[in-house]
Amino acid sequence: MILKFKISLLILIFASVVGAQQPASNAGTAGGQFLRMDLNPRSSALSGAFTAIGGDQNALFFNPAGLAELSNGSLSLNHTQWYEDIRMDNVLLGYNFDRKFGAAISASYLWMPPIQGKDAYGANTSKLTVSSSILHLGFGYKVHPSLFIGLGIKYFQDNLAGFTADGYAFDAGLFIHLFIPGLSFGAAVQNTGGKIQYDKVRERIPFSYRSGLAYKIPGVGLRFAVDVIKGIDTDLQFAAGAEYIFKRSFFLRLGNRFTNSQNILPSYGAGFKIAGKYIFEYTFLAHEQLGYTHRAGFTLTFNTPASQKYRYSTVQKSVRLSPPRMVTTAITSSSLIVKWDKVFGARYNVYARISRKEKWKKLNRHPLYSASMEFKKPKHSAMIYIVVTSIVNGKESSHSKEATIEIR
Repeated sequence: MILKFKISLLILIFASVVGAQQPASNAGTAGGQFLRMDLNPRSSALSGAFTAIGGDQNALFFNPAGLAELSNGSLSLNHTQWYEDIRMDNVLLGYNFDRKFGAAISASYLWMPPIQGKDAYGANTSKLTVSSSILHLGFGYKVHPSLFIGLGIKYFQDNLAGFTADGYAFDAGLFIHLFIPGLSFGAAVQNTGGKIQYDKVRERIPFSYRSGLAYKIPGVGLRFAVDVIKGIDTDLQFAAGAEYIFKRSFFLRLGNRFTNSQNILPSYGAGFKIAGKYIFEYTFLAHEQLGYTHRAGFTLTFNTPASQKYRYSTVQKSVRLSPPRMVTTAITSSSLIVKWDKVFGARYNVYARISRKEKWKKLNRHPLYSASMEFKKPKHSAMIYIVVTSIVNGKESSHSKEATIEIR
């Protein structure tokens, strides 16, 4: 009897630790808490404000609709050293198929060192183990150049000191590029499904819904994101994060999650990219009661057949497709910034040359969604000519009017 009480207490402590970042009056009333935890350095550095950020394989964990915007393939390995010596490991593969359809699959495992069991007389018994695992699959589909939908499915299994439970959970999401360049909106429901049973009582899985806004300032490399999250066993929460990308190679991130307890628990993250495809990331969080959390991750990005075979043909005269009407340029101490008027439903290519006798050279690797682009300022004096084209349904328009900028 006492041993059963100790095991039940251990399960309660574990659920409380897992839910420590979401304090609420009804905390701990849902099982399968591993389903709602951050597993990667980037999103955790932004405190989970990730519902409206697309084009990243980590959208699988927050809003699967964002997977539709993947521009290449990626393989990520993530490790977390969490509270009370709890550890989490994750492997994540993202892939784009045909520029309209993206997918990701993830396997995650949570565990902690065995705990020595005791009987009613204080004598050692068998050791108690705690672990959880999740297999997660998600898809995103581009319904319209500015509207994406997504679906995710999870199979999970918990082992809490000899009590085991497993089940399925489902996610669904919506992602929209709004009329302001760089502004996006996302909404998702997570962990819909039936109840799970560890011992005698059936428990709900941690269903939640979330929505968010993200704004990437054109030409600056600075992004802000904010999310609102509500779960069946948590109070209403607000997550906010900021990310600065320097020369597309260095990342700095800061975030915080706000709850009714009004605790300020900021997270800090940094990372860098090597050779355009190797990404190393790290996030740190200090909790005043539970201790330090460290997250580290490595990502390898690669081209997929869909990104390699994507080509454009010059638009036929029968198709009415116009380039942006106005192209403007600006210059800073280290960068050149190009901006243009948006064309509804279009993506863009940017071309440049330093002489009207030369051929145009495309500056972007993949079509751009935003109506701006920033690139490194040349070291030598020059007169640079710039044009922009629109791309709709795989067709590319003629050039816009030339914009010029003089480098001195």
